[in-house]
Amino acid sequence: MYVTTIGVFDGVHLGHKALLKEVNRLAQERNLRSRAFVVSHPFEHLTGNFDGLIMSHERRILLLSQYLDEVELLDLRCIKDMPAQDFFERILAKDTAVLVVGRDFKFGRNALGDLSLLEKLCEDRKITLKTFPDVLDENKERISSSRIRNMIRDGRIEQAERLLGHEYLLEAVVLNVSSFNSRSVALLHTAKELVKPQSGAFQIEEQSLKIRGTLILNGETKLVSQDLRLAPGTYLYLRFMEGRL
Repeated sequence: MYVTTIGVFDGVHLGHKALLKEVNRLAQERNLRSRAFVVSHPFEHLTGNFDGLIMSHERRILLLSQYLDEVELLDLRCIKDMPAQDFFERILAKDTAVLVVGRDFKFGRNALGDLSLLEKLCEDRKITLKTFPDVLDENKERISSSRIRNMIRDGRIEQAERLLGHEYLLEAVVLNVSSFNSRSVALLHTAKELVKPQSGAFQIEEQSLKIRGTLILNGETKLVSQDLRLAPGTYLYLRFMEGRL
């Protein structure tokens, strides 16, 4: 049996981490396993109001796996039409003893399932429901993925990282590299659904490949460095070392 939680967990920020620690605490207290269902995209992805993701679901799963026993991905396209009660019975209630959700949790088709319905369904199935409060920053503002996305888009990386509780990494793939003497320029591709600074030049590094350089965002995404030896298709995780140049 499990202590189960569910969410998009985009960014795996400080609010998410506080919830995950509570899930772990409850699991240890009751001698249960801990589990998270990770929804691939927020519901806004279906309505045209989607403003992008901080990180891919692969990286979210990797980070969540550091906290919980099991992490399972739910593709929004596969669950979007499930009525709320079916979603509860087929997914949330399966082997669940305790369910932990945020106060704004919605579920089922058109996000029509709310906390009042969830309370009734959990009571019927003898599942303990725990609602987790919002986590606030030092200014008493709610820590949320949407706030962090706006910070990243505006190039306020240091502020975003304070709310994330870890480094923001821009995920990119090398398309091609051009070299002029000892100077190289790599043209990069970033997934359209991932947020990034809208424009500017930033000092970055790719730790695993020991690369440092300048990331230029001006419609295209380019990495300028010394003597880059990167094959097309190379995947990069770019860490921002400081603010705009």
